[in-house]
Amino acid sequence: MRDRQTGLTPRLQPCWSLHQNAFFLPPIGPMLDDLIMATSASSTEVPNIPIATIYQNSDQVAGILQQIMQHPLLTEGSRELASEDGNDTAADGSASGKGEGRANLSLLGGFKINAEAKAGLSSNWTQTTGTASRQQFVYSQAYNLHLVRQSLRDKNQLISLDSREQAEAVQPGAFVEYTATFDPAELTLALDVISPELVETITRFTVKRDYLLRFPEEGGHEARVKHAEKMDIEAQAKGELARAITNAIKADTRQETTREYYGRVATEPELTLITICDLAHFIVDDPDRLLDGTFTVLGKVISPIEQNMPTFSHNKLLRNLTPEALDDGLKKLRELIDETSGPGQTAPSYYVDLKLDSRVRGSSMRVIPLAIYS
Repeated sequence: MRDRQTGLTPRLQPCWSLHQNAFFLPPIGPMLDDLIMATSASSTEVPNIPIATIYQNSDQVAGILQQIMQHPLLTEGSRELASEDGNDTAADGSASGKGEGRANLSLLGGFKINAEAKAGLSSNWTQTTGTASRQQFVYSQAYNLHLVRQSLRDKNQLISLDSREQAEAVQPGAFVEYTATFDPAELTLALDVISPELVETITRFTVKRDYLLRFPEEGGHEARVKHAEKMDIEAQAKGELARAITNAIKADTRQETTREYYGRVATEPELTLITICDLAHFIVDDPDRLLDGTFTVLGKVISPIEQNMPTFSHNKLLRNLTPEALDDGLKKLRELIDETSGPGQTAPSYYVDLKLDSRVRGSSMRVIPLAIYS
């Protein structure tokens, strides 16, 4: 477009505009040198494969990372960039003219005319362009977990477990990483099904059934009333006692806030890593998602390896029971449940196998997980 005053065409410089064009800044890496060093390539670098996490104790991961870096963590930051560019264009011009002529007028005679004209023009044009960008970034929990795994590997402080021979050399306090398929603690699974209400109902039913088998045929109406009253009193008393005992066992297993999962790492010889999870740290809503597949655990060992460890050895109350006593009690429980079936009916144990083992067979070790992922 030409300037109306000068007739000149100004030369416009191209510029970037955030409104009209996409404007990208280079990626921003960690702002601290320690974080940059922690993610640098090394001979023991963690494979750069993204992971999906179903469990992470974020406070523990952040605390370990602070100990490694020896300074507070940078959780988020921002960066602003602004630039301005301008140019001035000036244009000057001038024009002049000169002419002469003769004229003959009938009344005045002839005469000569000289004329001269000069003109000057100037124009100034200023163009200013500017760009501004603001970028915000956050160091996520997944990134912190990556730094912890990388740093522990670089320092040779992370042990990969996949056999009993490796587990025998591990001491409490060591960081371990293992891949396993998981089973729930059998008692936890049983208590999810055998609730206090169910135990009370079965107990009441058993007591009343025994009384019905001994229902008096003599003595008239008064004897039958006394027998029924006694039956109700005994059924209620034994049912409440069974309910209280079941609640105590459930509280002793701490399954309301904590749940144990058996990670089967090796089969020959057997190696089970008992993974003790706090339910609050599961990222998914269903903590039993851990049972649906094969997962990898980053954790810290809290007990040495044990052989055929009693299932209740770490409970407050139930650890006083010997494995043999537990086996006898479970046997009686199965018999009690089977007695609920009537004559000619199939026993419930035929359909439901209450697989409650009094011991963790083979070698086992207890681990507190920092994260569980796939």
